[in-house]
Amino acid sequence: MNRILLSSLVAAAASLAIGAAAIASPPTAAKAGVDSATAHRDVLTFAVHFRPFPENFVDLGEPGPGIGDQLVFQDDLMDLTGRHVGVEGGTCVITAALPDGFQIECLGTISLADGQISYQGLVSNAPTKQLAIVGGTGRYRGASGEATLVELGHDDAGTLTVSIDRTTR
Repeated sequence: MNRILLSSLVAAAASLAIGAAAIASPPTAAKAGVDSATAHRDVLTFAVHFRPFPENFVDLGEPGPGIGDQLVFQDDLMDLTGRHVGVEGGTCVITAALPDGFQIECLGTISLADGQISYQGLVSNAPTKQLAIVGGTGRYRGASGEATLVELGHDDAGTLTVSIDRTTR
């Protein structure tokens, strides 16, 4: 397995270990049509510090990354001042080899002081990854929406923007 592909895989999985510069922009509210529910969108932005790849990679078959191998991660989340605000953890399974890397199915949870946010997605080793928000607890109960993870390519660092859609009645 070539070192560049391995590095890309490491970055892809580690990137899903999302860190935090938790900057919440004010939620916007809008009336939902017929049933008079109110829709809210919260946007959270996190700075990410990923755990090193060798501590995450579980090699289940032939030596080196391959279909079925896993990445098990837990990463620190910080705000823009560098203050620790939470962790995120989860697993990614390599599902296919691509011409320029891998396809990976990832499941994870962001754990913050006021609740948890769960996500999942089928991603590749490209630096930008789109993930689905599939639920939450506490302040994030009933969450849905999208997350965009961007790997910065240096210092085990990345950013994650989480757009949470909620409807309250």
